[in-house]
Amino acid sequence: MTLLLISNTPIVIQIFTLVCKKLGLEFVNKDDNEVEEKYDLIIIDKEFIDDRFNIIKQFSQKLGAIASEELPFEKARDFIIPRPFLPNQLQSILQEHMQIIKEEEKEEFNNKRTDAENATKEVVDYVESLADDIALDIDDESDESIITVASLKDGGILDNKELHKIQDMLHSNDIQNEVQELEEEDWLDLSDIIDKAIDDVKDYEFDSDVHEPIRLLLNDHNMDDLKPLLTKLDQSIIDQLIAGQVIDIQLKFKEKPVD
Repeated sequence: MTLLLISNTPIVIQIFTLVCKKLGLEFVNKDDNEVEEKYDLIIIDKEFIDDRFNIIKQFSQKLGAIASEELPFEKARDFIIPRPFLPNQLQSILQEHMQIIKEEEKEEFNNKRTDAENATKEVVDYVESLADDIALDIDDESDESIITVASLKDGGILDNKELHKIQDMLHSNDIQNEVQELEEEDWLDLSDIIDKAIDDVKDYEFDSDVHEPIRLLLNDHNMDDLKPLLTKLDQSIIDQLIAGQVIDIQLKFKEKPVD
């Protein structure tokens, strides 16, 4: 620690020199109050206590005054060294305020360390939360088998991304990796699907007395062929298909006239 004594009294300077040496303090003496550097302790003799007294306070951790009487309230100081004083009195006073400075510095250091630890923890927690969010996003984006009802929105018309997900669920082996964007006018008409279905089953004989339904397994058909049919279905039917349920569809060309 450093101590600045502002005094021009030889006996005072001599006592401070001896006591500071005993306490291990770096001692500096000035005979004017023009202070421009910081010191741990600054002590001002009575003849230098003037209007600059409070200004000097900012250059020290502890400011003391050598005075034979109490200073007025406007003179800010941390302690008084009563004049006259003995070396052992000065030693006790200096030791007391050296200890106060050490405790204040330790408390300030602990506070700064605590603030730094708290700030570091906040940063770590924030980064970990970001990492968790990113991991969840990656998991959701990479799981192409997930088709939520919300993703199908309100209508029965699926966009290309949704159709691609349905293809993966159906394990279609003959669908190309990229789904081409098709305009609605380019899709097959429903009549073309019916004609194709008739061609597929024309070589089979059916017992007219047995009314067994014709089952259409979506896995056996190209998604481009199924698009026109899917666009004719409402959302609830599409939800049933995705859930693996079987739906019944009745096909006819016109209403039967009422007799």
